[in-house]
Amino acid sequence: MTILLGIGLIILAIFAIVGNISNSKQFGRKILSDKLYFYILVLVGGIVLIIF
Repeated sequence: MTILLGIGLIILAIFAIVGNISNSKQFGRKILSDKLYFYILVLVGGIVLIIF
C-alpha cells in the first residue's frame, strides 16, 4: 500500500515541478520558488515511501 502511495506522490510531484518550471519560463519568474522546494520534498518523500 505504501508503495502505491509513494508512486502516486512521485507522479504528482513530477507533474507539479514540470508545470512550475514551464510557468516560470512563460512569465519570466525565478524557477526555484518556495513551491518548487515543497514539491521536491514531496518527491523525495515518495521515493522514501517506495524504498521502505
